[in-house]
Amino acid sequence: MAGNVARRVALMMVASGCLVQAGMAWAWGPEGHALVADMAQAHLSPAAASEVRRLLSVEGYRRLDQVSSWPDAIRSAEPTTGPWHYVDIPLYAVAYSAQRDCHVDEHGQRVAEMTCVVAKLPEFVRMLADPSQGDARRLVALKWVVHLVADIHQPLHAEDDHDRGGNDVRLPWYGQPSNLHAIWDLGIIEHRFGWQLGPRYSFDHEAVRAEAARLDAVITAQQREQWAPAGAVAQIDLRVQAWANGSHALACAVYRHLPPVAEPGWENGYQSWAWPVAQGQLERASVRLAGVLNEALK
Repeated sequence: MAGNVARRVALMMVASGCLVQAGMAWAWGPEGHALVADMAQAHLSPAAASEVRRLLSVEGYRRLDQVSSWPDAIRSAEPTTGPWHYVDIPLYAVAYSAQRDCHVDEHGQRVAEMTCVVAKLPEFVRMLADPSQGDARRLVALKWVVHLVADIHQPLHAEDDHDRGGNDVRLPWYGQPSNLHAIWDLGIIEHRFGWQLGPRYSFDHEAVRAEAARLDAVITAQQREQWAPAGAVAQIDLRVQAWANGSHALACAVYRHLPPVAEPGWENGYQSWAWPVAQGQLERASVRLAGVLNEALK
Protein backbone atom coordinates (compact mmCIF):
# COMPACT_ATOMS: atom_id res chain seq x y z
CA MET A 1 0.00 0.00 0.00
CA ALA A 2 2.86 2.38 0.75
CA GLY A 3 4.00 2.18 -2.88
CA ASN A 4 0.56 3.07 -4.19
CA VAL A 5 0.29 5.96 -1.75
CA ALA A 6 3.68 7.33 -2.71
CA ARG A 7 2.97 7.17 -6.45
CA ARG A 8 -0.44 8.78 -6.05
CA VAL A 9 0.99 11.51 -3.84
CA ALA A 10 3.78 12.31 -6.28
CA LEU A 11 1.35 12.77 -9.18
CA MET A 12 -1.17 14.83 -7.25
CA MET A 13 1.42 17.06 -5.60
CA VAL A 14 2.67 18.30 -8.96
CA ALA A 15 -0.85 19.31 -9.90
CA SER A 16 -1.73 20.82 -6.52
CA GLY A 17 1.42 22.76 -5.74
CA CYS A 18 2.33 20.54 -2.79
CA LEU A 19 5.92 20.40 -4.00
CA VAL A 20 6.39 23.88 -2.57
CA GLN A 21 7.79 23.33 0.91
CA ALA A 22 6.83 25.26 3.98
CA GLY A 23 9.88 26.59 5.84
CA MET A 24 10.87 24.21 7.60
CA ALA A 25 -5.02 7.98 17.64
CA TRP A 26 -2.02 10.27 19.67
CA ALA A 27 -0.18 13.19 18.42
CA TRP A 28 3.41 12.60 19.41
CA GLY A 29 2.48 9.92 21.93
CA PRO A 30 2.89 10.35 25.70
CA GLU A 31 6.62 11.02 25.43
CA GLY A 32 6.17 13.70 22.79
CA HIS A 33 3.47 15.44 24.77
CA ALA A 34 5.70 15.32 27.84
CA LEU A 35 8.62 16.81 25.90
CA VAL A 36 6.47 19.78 24.90
CA ALA A 37 5.12 20.20 28.43
CA ASP A 38 8.56 20.02 30.03
CA MET A 39 10.11 22.53 27.64
CA ALA A 40 7.21 24.92 28.13
CA GLN A 41 7.23 24.66 31.92
CA ALA A 42 10.88 25.73 31.98
CA HIS A 43 9.87 29.08 30.47
CA LEU A 44 6.85 30.04 32.54
CA SER A 45 6.84 33.43 34.18
CA PRO A 46 6.81 33.44 38.01
CA ALA A 47 3.09 34.32 38.01
CA ALA A 48 2.18 31.62 35.48
CA ALA A 49 4.36 29.00 37.17
CA SER A 50 2.69 29.72 40.50
CA GLU A 51 -0.80 29.46 39.04
CA VAL A 52 0.06 26.26 37.16
CA ARG A 53 1.32 24.70 40.39
CA ARG A 54 -1.79 25.82 42.26
CA LEU A 55 -4.19 24.40 39.66
CA LEU A 56 -2.28 21.14 39.33
CA SER A 57 -2.28 20.71 43.10
CA VAL A 58 -6.09 20.39 43.03
CA GLU A 59 -5.49 16.81 41.84
CA GLY A 60 -2.14 16.27 43.53
CA TYR A 61 0.08 16.96 40.50
CA ARG A 62 3.17 19.14 40.31
CA ARG A 63 4.25 19.14 36.68
CA LEU A 64 2.57 19.66 33.32
CA ASP A 65 4.04 16.44 31.93
CA GLN A 66 1.90 14.53 34.43
CA VAL A 67 -1.32 15.72 32.74
CA SER A 68 -0.13 16.34 29.17
CA SER A 69 -1.74 13.13 27.84
CA TRP A 70 -4.91 13.26 29.95
CA PRO A 71 -7.14 14.21 26.97
CA ASP A 72 -6.00 11.06 25.18
CA ALA A 73 -6.67 8.93 28.25
CA ILE A 74 -10.32 9.99 28.37
CA ARG A 75 -11.09 9.52 24.67
CA SER A 76 -12.52 6.02 25.02
CA ALA A 77 -14.84 7.18 27.81
CA GLU A 78 -15.70 10.46 26.06
CA PRO A 79 -15.58 9.67 22.31
CA THR A 80 -17.21 12.96 21.34
CA THR A 81 -13.92 14.66 22.25
CA GLY A 82 -12.06 12.75 19.54
CA PRO A 83 -12.39 15.38 16.78
CA TRP A 84 -11.09 18.06 19.15
CA HIS A 85 -7.55 16.72 18.70
CA TYR A 86 -7.15 17.39 14.97
CA VAL A 87 -8.41 19.19 11.90
CA ASP A 88 -8.93 17.32 8.63
CA ILE A 89 -7.67 19.87 6.13
CA PRO A 90 -7.59 18.03 2.76
CA LEU A 91 -3.96 17.20 2.00
CA TYR A 92 -3.97 19.15 -1.26
CA ALA A 93 -5.89 22.17 0.02
CA VAL A 94 -3.99 25.42 0.41
CA ALA A 95 -5.15 26.18 3.93
CA TYR A 96 -7.73 25.65 6.66
CA SER A 97 -11.39 26.38 5.94
CA ALA A 98 -13.68 26.48 8.97
CA GLN A 99 -16.79 25.57 6.96
CA ARG A 100 -15.12 22.65 5.17
CA ASP A 101 -12.81 21.28 7.88
CA CYS A 102 -14.31 21.88 11.33
CA HIS A 103 -17.77 20.27 11.40
CA VAL A 104 -17.23 16.53 11.75
CA ASP A 105 -18.20 14.31 14.68
CA GLU A 106 -16.45 11.20 16.00
CA HIS A 107 -18.20 9.10 13.35
CA GLY A 108 -17.08 11.26 10.46
CA GLN A 109 -20.53 12.78 10.00
CA ARG A 110 -21.01 16.49 9.41
CA VAL A 111 -22.50 18.43 12.31
CA ALA A 112 -23.50 22.05 12.85
CA GLU A 113 -21.10 22.80 15.68
CA MET A 114 -17.39 23.42 15.24
CA THR A 115 -15.53 20.37 16.53
CA CYS A 116 -11.89 20.59 15.41
CA VAL A 117 -8.75 21.62 17.27
CA VAL A 118 -8.75 25.03 15.57
CA ALA A 119 -12.02 25.84 17.36
CA LYS A 120 -11.55 23.93 20.61
CA LEU A 121 -8.07 25.14 21.53
CA PRO A 122 -9.12 28.83 21.67
CA GLU A 123 -12.17 27.86 23.74
CA PHE A 124 -9.98 26.25 26.37
CA VAL A 125 -7.47 29.11 26.32
CA ARG A 126 -10.27 31.56 27.11
CA MET A 127 -11.62 29.29 29.85
CA LEU A 128 -8.17 29.02 31.42
CA ALA A 129 -7.70 32.79 31.35
CA ASP A 130 -11.03 33.45 33.09
CA PRO A 131 -10.77 33.22 36.92
CA SER A 132 -14.55 33.25 37.23
CA GLN A 133 -14.65 29.73 35.74
CA GLY A 134 -13.44 28.20 39.00
CA ASP A 135 -10.46 25.98 39.67
CA ALA A 136 -12.00 22.68 38.56
CA ARG A 137 -12.97 23.96 35.12
CA ARG A 138 -9.71 25.87 34.73
CA LEU A 139 -7.69 22.76 35.55
CA VAL A 140 -9.55 20.85 32.84
CA ALA A 141 -8.85 23.75 30.48
CA LEU A 142 -5.15 23.69 31.42
CA LYS A 143 -4.93 19.99 30.57
CA TRP A 144 -6.58 20.56 27.20
CA VAL A 145 -4.44 23.58 26.34
CA VAL A 146 -1.21 21.73 27.13
CA HIS A 147 -2.33 18.78 25.03
CA LEU A 148 -3.90 20.54 22.06
CA VAL A 149 -1.04 22.97 21.49
CA ALA A 150 1.14 19.90 20.98
CA ASP A 151 -1.49 18.11 18.87
CA ILE A 152 -1.88 20.96 16.41
CA HIS A 153 1.87 20.87 15.66
CA GLN A 154 1.83 17.23 14.53
CA PRO A 155 1.58 17.43 10.71
CA LEU A 156 -0.80 14.48 10.43
CA HIS A 157 -3.20 16.16 12.87
CA ALA A 158 -3.70 18.94 10.33
CA GLU A 159 -4.46 16.96 7.18
CA ASP A 160 -6.37 14.07 5.68
CA ASP A 161 -6.09 12.21 2.38
CA HIS A 162 -9.11 9.90 2.84
CA ASP A 163 -6.83 7.74 4.98
CA ARG A 164 -7.76 8.92 8.50
CA GLY A 165 -4.73 11.15 8.78
CA GLY A 166 -2.34 8.43 7.66
CA ASN A 167 -3.76 5.72 9.94
CA ASP A 168 -4.72 3.64 6.89
CA VAL A 169 -1.25 3.87 5.32
CA ARG A 170 0.21 0.57 6.55
CA LEU A 171 3.98 0.47 6.84
CA PRO A 172 6.60 -1.55 8.72
CA TRP A 173 8.70 0.42 11.20
CA TYR A 174 11.97 -1.16 12.33
CA GLY A 175 10.62 -4.68 12.22
CA GLN A 176 7.14 -4.00 13.58
CA PRO A 177 3.85 -3.47 11.71
CA SER A 178 2.76 0.15 11.94
CA ASN A 179 1.14 2.96 9.98
CA LEU A 180 2.14 6.46 8.92
CA HIS A 181 0.21 8.19 11.68
CA ALA A 182 1.66 5.98 14.41
CA ILE A 183 5.15 6.53 13.03
CA TRP A 184 4.71 10.26 13.55
CA ASP A 185 2.97 9.86 16.89
CA LEU A 186 5.50 7.50 18.42
CA GLY A 187 7.96 5.86 16.05
CA ILE A 188 10.16 8.79 15.09
CA ILE A 189 10.59 10.08 18.64
CA GLU A 190 11.05 6.68 20.24
CA HIS A 191 13.64 5.62 17.67
CA ARG A 192 15.55 8.86 18.13
CA PHE A 193 15.92 8.37 21.88
CA GLY A 194 15.68 4.59 22.19
CA TRP A 195 12.48 4.83 24.23
CA GLN A 196 9.65 2.33 24.51
CA LEU A 197 6.32 2.73 26.24
CA GLY A 198 5.70 0.56 29.26
CA PRO A 199 2.46 -0.98 30.53
CA ARG A 200 -0.57 1.30 30.29
CA TYR A 201 1.45 3.80 28.20
CA SER A 202 3.86 4.55 31.04
CA PHE A 203 7.28 6.04 30.30
CA ASP A 204 10.43 7.22 32.04
CA HIS A 205 9.60 10.81 33.01
CA GLU A 206 13.15 11.57 34.13
CA ALA A 207 14.62 10.45 30.80
CA VAL A 208 12.10 12.57 28.92
CA ARG A 209 12.79 15.59 31.12
CA ALA A 210 16.52 15.27 30.48
CA GLU A 211 16.01 15.19 26.71
CA ALA A 212 13.53 18.07 26.94
CA ALA A 213 16.23 20.18 28.59
CA ARG A 214 18.66 19.37 25.78
CA LEU A 215 16.13 20.19 23.05
CA ASP A 216 15.12 23.38 24.82
CA ALA A 217 18.72 24.55 25.06
CA VAL A 218 19.14 24.79 21.28
CA ILE A 219 16.15 27.10 20.75
CA THR A 220 17.47 30.61 20.16
CA ALA A 221 16.05 33.84 21.51
CA GLN A 222 15.31 34.89 17.94
CA GLN A 223 13.31 31.70 17.32
CA ARG A 224 11.32 32.21 20.50
CA GLU A 225 10.43 35.74 19.47
CA GLN A 226 9.54 34.66 15.95
CA TRP A 227 7.46 31.63 16.97
CA ALA A 228 5.55 33.27 19.83
CA PRO A 229 5.26 37.04 19.57
CA ALA A 230 3.29 38.84 22.25
CA GLY A 231 -0.49 38.92 22.00
CA ALA A 232 -1.14 35.18 21.82
CA VAL A 233 -4.27 35.18 23.98
CA ALA A 234 -5.77 38.33 22.47
CA GLN A 235 -5.21 36.89 18.98
CA ILE A 236 -5.66 33.22 19.85
CA ASP A 237 -8.12 32.38 17.05
CA LEU A 238 -5.79 33.72 14.34
CA ARG A 239 -2.71 32.22 15.98
CA VAL A 240 -4.24 28.76 16.15
CA GLN A 241 -5.27 28.91 12.50
CA ALA A 242 -1.71 29.87 11.59
CA TRP A 243 -0.30 26.97 13.61
CA ALA A 244 -2.67 24.55 11.87
CA ASN A 245 -1.72 25.89 8.46
CA GLY A 246 1.97 25.56 9.30
CA SER A 247 1.55 21.92 10.26
CA HIS A 248 -0.62 21.27 7.22
CA ALA A 249 2.07 22.67 4.94
CA LEU A 250 4.50 20.08 6.28
CA ALA A 251 2.09 17.20 5.66
CA CYS A 252 2.79 17.13 1.93
CA ALA A 253 6.43 16.34 2.62
CA VAL A 254 5.45 13.67 5.15
CA TYR A 255 3.85 11.75 2.27
CA ARG A 256 6.32 12.80 -0.40
CA HIS A 257 9.27 11.29 1.48
CA LEU A 258 7.67 7.85 1.56
CA PRO A 259 9.58 5.40 -0.67
CA PRO A 260 7.90 3.87 -3.76
CA VAL A 261 8.24 0.51 -1.99
CA ALA A 262 8.87 0.08 1.74
CA GLU A 263 11.84 -2.26 1.35
CA PRO A 264 13.84 -3.42 4.39
CA GLY A 265 15.87 -0.52 5.74
CA TRP A 266 13.61 2.19 4.31
CA GLU A 267 13.11 3.49 7.83
CA ASN A 268 16.66 4.82 8.12
CA GLY A 269 16.33 7.35 5.33
CA TYR A 270 12.87 8.42 6.46
CA GLN A 271 13.98 8.80 10.07
CA SER A 272 16.93 10.98 9.00
CA TRP A 273 14.58 13.37 7.23
CA ALA A 274 11.66 13.19 9.66
CA TRP A 275 13.37 13.70 13.01
CA PRO A 276 14.52 17.29 12.32
CA VAL A 277 10.98 18.12 11.18
CA ALA A 278 9.46 16.55 14.28
CA GLN A 279 12.02 18.25 16.50
CA GLY A 280 11.21 21.64 15.02
CA GLN A 281 7.49 21.13 15.58
CA LEU A 282 7.97 19.97 19.16
CA GLU A 283 10.10 23.01 19.86
CA ARG A 284 7.62 25.39 18.25
CA ALA A 285 4.80 23.85 20.26
CA SER A 286 6.71 24.28 23.51
CA VAL A 287 7.54 27.93 22.87
CA ARG A 288 3.96 28.72 21.87
CA LEU A 289 2.54 26.82 24.83
CA ALA A 290 4.72 28.79 27.24
CA GLY A 291 3.62 32.02 25.58
CA VAL A 292 -0.06 31.15 25.88
CA LEU A 293 0.24 30.08 29.52
CA ASN A 294 2.26 33.17 30.46
CA GLU A 295 -0.39 35.46 28.99
CA ALA A 296 -3.43 33.49 30.18
CA LEU A 297 -2.15 33.18 33.75
CA LYS A 298 -0.45 36.52 34.33
